[in-house]
Amino acid sequence: NPPAGGAAPKMQSISRPAPKAMTIEEALEFTKKSPKDSNSWLALGSSYRRAHRYEDAVTAFKKMSVVDPNNSTAWVSLGAVYMDLRRSVDAKNAFLKALKINPDDSAAHYNLGTYYMTIGKRDDALGEFRRASSAKPPIADAFVSTGLIEAETGSLDKAILSYKKALEIDSTNVRALCNLGNCYYSQGRHAEATALYRKALRQDKENQEALYNLGVASADAGIYESAISYWHRVVGVDSLSVVAESAKNSIQ
Repeated sequence: NPPAGGAAPKMQSISRPAPKAMTIEEALEFTKKSPKDSNSWLALGSSYRRAHRYEDAVTAFKKMSVVDPNNSTAWVSLGAVYMDLRRSVDAKNAFLKALKINPDDSAAHYNLGTYYMTIGKRDDALGEFRRASSAKPPIADAFVSTGLIEAETGSLDKAILSYKKALEIDSTNVRALCNLGNCYYSQGRHAEATALYRKALRQDKENQEALYNLGVASADAGIYESAISYWHRVVGVDSLSVVAESAKNSIQ
């Protein structure tokens, strides 16, 4: 079995975090004390999104956009929640609104690229990811998403460079670690690949791709008991995921 993660990118829309992560109760109190401070509504929307209360998050971010209509972060955050709700057209419009306010908003470019990936417009997505990666500050995940497309189209050397750039920005980026590992594994650089998978697991001990890929590496090395152990761990994290199905098939 080949390592997982290279051909089927898993991407999530991002929003800028509130200045300080708060509980819903703390954020509600913040909005009562400072209703004209856009940061209070950002904090509330962010806390609702973390709690998966997406409709409440939409309301909070809309309020933020009214309080501070020239703040692109309000529209980036609103669009990210629309993506959570699978309201893709509303999400796209929110990201475009953010870019109208601030054409250099890196999060808006990244999220718009993610939207284009969901509808199969890979070239448009690549353009947005490259804009996000060239912004200041650049977004590490934009380089990862660029690398995924490059790897998918056969440009492995370019993909490796993109993943390395992501790790220069954030050395703990699990997506970059796993996908750089996948590139190395496909080149026969198994020791380097497994080291990257293990580093990814140190950041996220339940990362299914890293677990599955370490199982593949163990099986290829003839260490079958270890391989099966890794694959069982994959299934234990989320038995319904695509990677879990691969793990189940490998166990059989």
